[in-house]
Amino acid sequence: MRLGVFALLLSLAGSALAQETPGVEDDARARVNYMLNCQGCHGPDGAGTADGAVPTMKNFLGNFLAVAEGREFLIRVPGSANAALTDAALAEVLNWMLPQISPEQIPDDFNPYTTAEVAKWRKQPLDDVIGEREKLIGRMEM
Repeated sequence: MRLGVFALLLSLAGSALAQETPGVEDDARARVNYMLNCQGCHGPDGAGTADGAVPTMKNFLGNFLAVAEGREFLIRVPGSANAALTDAALAEVLNWMLPQISPEQIPDDFNPYTTAEVAKWRKQPLDDVIGEREKLIGRMEM
């Protein structure tokens, strides 16, 4: 009997942990989707490349959420907009990435990305990613 109760508590704890990240239905799936669609360029921790050709997301990504147009920027960058993910899966990856890669920079009033929001902005990929990124960074108060 005790073993059965322990197993039940363990499974409930696992379910609670799976729902720990707002906007992420399955943390393991989101992590795998990051690995398959983002990690090749940005690295396992979001550090980008040493030469800056791929910008760092580590301890920085959340800053985009604090400026106008920054939220959509994270959807519209080519790596996101063109990823071989459904809109729901991309929303989940973005919601997973932010607390994993840039937890201290996420605004307190952050609302998780939604499938509908991703579907809307993904249809408008950026033409001048570098220029848009520089413009947004110029607006940031760090």
